[in-house]
Amino acid sequence: MIDQHVLASRLSTLEGYRAKLASFERYTREEFLEDEDVHQLAARYLQLACECMLDMAQHVIGQQGFRQPTDYKDAIEVLREEGVLDDDLAGRIKGWMGFRNVLVHLYLQTDHGQSYATIQHELGDLDEFAACMATFLEE
Repeated sequence: MIDQHVLASRLSTLEGYRAKLASFERYTREEFLEDEDVHQLAARYLQLACECMLDMAQHVIGQQGFRQPTDYKDAIEVLREEGVLDDDLAGRIKGWMGFRNVLVHLYLQTDHGQSYATIQHELGDLDEFAACMATFLEE
């Protein structure tokens, strides 16, 4: 059984990160790339959003007794296999997990242009993922 308090807390946290990330949409690409404080803070919020999605995925997997994933992308694959996420959204969220690995492990090589593009065009993925997780709160 899903611990609704844990999941609700993570959903609220993800919503907060989503709002913080949306605040960076006002920057032009040039402003974003030139201001180190801006792009570094944005990268941190992107990483935290990824971690939050991963926490929720792991919680649902553990509480539902789904197979244990082998890595972060596989956690998303498990949710796809179990029908929690559709194929399209799972593919997009796996991309976020790959980006998370760059942000965490290859932070000196982070392409801040990719961070900017993610903020400008892909934040809706966070909303879709949250909506899928919210279904567990309603059950």
